[in-house]
Amino acid sequence: MQTSIKWIIRLSTLSLCFILFGIMYSGVSYATESDNAVSVSGKVIDRQGLPVKDATVKYWLDYGNKEHSVETDESGNYRIIESVENYTVFTFSVEAEGYVPYRHYTSYSLRGGEQIQLDFRIYEPSTIVGTVKDQAGRPVPDARIKVTSVFDRIVKTDQQGRYAVTGIDYAYNPNIAIWVDADDYMLYEQDRLGVREGGTLRMDVVLAEAAHVRGKVVDESGNPVSGAKVNAGGSATTDAQGNYLIKRVPTGARTITGEAAGYLKTSLSVTLVKGDHNTFNIVLKKDADITPPVTKYRLVPITDTVNGKIYIKGFTFRLQATDEVKGSGVKITQYRINGGEWKNYEGPVKFYAPDVKVVEYYSTDVAGNQEKYNKMDFINGTFEGNGTFEGESYDD
Repeated sequence: MQTSIKWIIRLSTLSLCFILFGIMYSGVSYATESDNAVSVSGKVIDRQGLPVKDATVKYWLDYGNKEHSVETDESGNYRIIESVENYTVFTFSVEAEGYVPYRHYTSYSLRGGEQIQLDFRIYEPSTIVGTVKDQAGRPVPDARIKVTSVFDRIVKTDQQGRYAVTGIDYAYNPNIAIWVDADDYMLYEQDRLGVREGGTLRMDVVLAEAAHVRGKVVDESGNPVSGAKVNAGGSATTDAQGNYLIKRVPTGARTITGEAAGYLKTSLSVTLVKGDHNTFNIVLKKDADITPPVTKYRLVPITDTVNGKIYIKGFTFRLQATDEVKGSGVKITQYRINGGEWKNYEGPVKFYAPDVKVVEYYSTDVAGNQEKYNKMDFINGTFEGNGTFEGESYDD
């Protein structure tokens, strides 16, 4: 009797061990297998085909927010068992320490009773290390560095100008690029770095010094000129007080220009130094241009042949506007047909005689001088204005 009890105890213990072993099998989810169970199993391996242990295989059911996960065993194996109703979409991703996360979120539509083999291949990240220095060879501390595929992380150089960017997914984009940014220096950009899986690329960067240019634009009476355009290798527009600020342009000899409607363009030859130590005020002189531009026309016939005779059925209408030699330049040319809406002239216009009775046109220069309207009256055969260009037109 005691022997029987001992065997019963031994069998019970052995059964319990088998149950515990099944539960503790690494990489197996805890759902109970049934006719409605989906089984997904496979391996997580690296690019050389070697198993990755302790990798986390994450999955979601029907795009839900609840995350499930299992771990791979020593051989990189995992197994998932889930009871489902009808077809269910399984979405997977994989993460492992020392590897780039597999975030392609592969999805499969499965139903109860199905079993699939699904292997995941992951790879090691790349690293870029180096130094950032100025043109004199001095280290640039606190320079900000970003690299393609790790945009969510900005790395700064230390006091010796050293940096290291890790976790780079070289397969994320075939064109891995780097951006190095620091105050009072020009932005450094370089692409096609050629990083490799698990490799370390050394890249030393030299930053060019940058100048910040500011000042005020005024007229000859000292009144601020708002809306003036200032260019110094970069550009800016003055505010209501005539102030401008252009950040980060190359240092050294440069020409600053200022211009505004109704004023003559002004240039200054300056030498820019590193940082915010470049203040230059610009004085604009009133534009002396008081003469409006001149617009001439040309009509090129559009012909048709009927019963052997050539008829003019319309015209291609062309305009040419010029300003005086020392004028401010033509700003805009406009025209309208039959007293309709004024339109900007941007090229030849075709119209046909029965539809067009009157054509008017004029131009305005940069100084604001407006030409009086030129008028072509096809009904009465009168043409008021500055005449034609490029030879005789066909007015008959």
